[in-house]
Amino acid sequence: MVLKRSRTRVRAKSRPRAAGPAAEIDRRALTRGALWGLAVIAPVSIGVEVLDAVDVLGKGPVVFIPALAIFGAFFLAGFQAGKAAPGSPYTHGALAGLAAFTAWLTLRMATHLVLGERLLGKEGDTTVTVVLTVATVALLSMSGGIAGGLLAARDQSGSP
Repeated sequence: MVLKRSRTRVRAKSRPRAAGPAAEIDRRALTRGALWGLAVIAPVSIGVEVLDAVDVLGKGPVVFIPALAIFGAFFLAGFQAGKAAPGSPYTHGALAGLAAFTAWLTLRMATHLVLGERLLGKEGDTTVTVVLTVATVALLSMSGGIAGGLLAARDQSGSP
């Protein structure tokens, strides 16, 4: 897959642009990163369901532990994708984090659909709340992926 720059907006005093693609996306690197992220998110998600069933997550700051673990999964996805695609680790990191989140969200919605439960959100959540939550987590997944890509780039360059 190759991404190309949009030519819809022309500036009067712009630099000449290269005719090549803006970024080449390595699907293997994205798949590798997304699978690493999903390998962490899935067990954490199952653990959250178990803890939620016994009402442990409703007491105190315990809810932040799974949130940090999931952010760590996005970081790991970005790190693995960035390591596999050294030419553009930030792009691959962001997309791998987003792909891990998207894969998890798809699996979660499919599971809820099979069980006959509400697809997203809890009882009483409005549509706006669900959309904002999904958008926020999508942005956090990309942020974690970029941070992982940053570490992968630093590891490859040999910087301290």
